[in-house]
Amino acid sequence: MHIAVLADNVADRKQTERLLDRANSALAPEIGTLYVDSFGDESSFLPVCMKYDLFLLDIDHDMAHCMEIVAKLQELSAPGMIVVCKDTAEPYLRETAIQHLYTLDKPILTAPLHKLLRDMQQEIESKKQNLTLIEIRDIEHTHFVSKDDIIYAQCFEKEHRVHYVFDHQDAIDIIGNMDDIYRCLGDHAEFQMFGKDYVVNQNHIRSHTKKSIQLSNGETLTYSSLQNLPLLGKLLFS
Repeated sequence: MHIAVLADNVADRKQTERLLDRANSALAPEIGTLYVDSFGDESSFLPVCMKYDLFLLDIDHDMAHCMEIVAKLQELSAPGMIVVCKDTAEPYLRETAIQHLYTLDKPILTAPLHKLLRDMQQEIESKKQNLTLIEIRDIEHTHFVSKDDIIYAQCFEKEHRVHYVFDHQDAIDIIGNMDDIYRCLGDHAEFQMFGKDYVVNQNHIRSHTKKSIQLSNGETLTYSSLQNLPLLGKLLFS
């Protein structure tokens, strides 16, 4: 399990590192090795957030700032589970946070931390078991990708080419047309048709207007590129 500790208080950060080091010794036979990186602020933390399975956020006496960091992780589609460390008396409204956010009371104690790590490992394993892989095949290579990682596919009919864009800034081009996109994505209801050339994963749409949609990777597809924008929200595959 890869863990990122973000704590702005040096003493808290060092204490959490010690607790995780002890947890690693105690729980490794049960949940595997813990790989821990520590950060003092989000400027050094957010650019590398995609590689972590678990985030421990400990922003001293500033829950509003902590929620801002949670929102940034959501905006970046960071895959890891998020745990907010808070003082026992700290007011906290779960409904203001993103789905599946967890909390851990401070001071952090060994038993609650170990239970949390066991629960997180079980959830990670469950996600892996439920992961749906899609086969994208071209002449020379076959790519197996998670459907959740596909942001959109764009068809260039005149070039007989399909451009797939994935989370984590990856992309591939294959020889094909819209029929090939349908064969790959047609069984998955989260994919929608926009205009005549795009199929977009609705889970990666962060916002939309009458003239554009903004995707999780920061790209914006505009009215000019989506000729039938009124189709927004209409499922292509039923």
